[in-house]
Amino acid sequence: MKTFHATEFTACNKGGLFTQSQLETLAWMAEGKENSVIGMLRGHGEPGAKKLVSQVLQKLQCNNRCLAIARAFSKGYLVAKTSSTRALVAFLIVLSGIAAGTGAGDQLMRTASSRSNSVNRVRWEEALPANSGGVA
Repeated sequence: MKTFHATEFTACNKGGLFTQSQLETLAWMAEGKENSVIGMLRGHGEPGAKKLVSQVLQKLQCNNRCLAIARAFSKGYLVAKTSSTRALVAFLIVLSGIAAGTGAGDQLMRTASSRSNSVNRVRWEEALPANSGGVA
């Protein structure tokens, strides 16, 4: 069984689901690395990292990183190195399960995420009070 040891987590390729590149990407995803950082760590650019992250999400049948990491832990593809990290991971898995079950936490997670696809843009006309025609 192939493994990849990152700083805090070990990714295990149980059943040969992942390639070595995808396994390494999964470990870096678990550590919260963004695509640009994963690309630097693997020695290629952000587009290559995006492709690998997409492949990992597809193989775990997930549409976001949080769910993919939770599934990877629950299926044994990721293992935390220290007991304190394991406790934190267990808490995050429970939290993501609650959020996924109710739907209420999903909006909170999406709002707090820096990787959100939807960006709310405010036009100046909407943010500033209406000008009464005079020059300020």
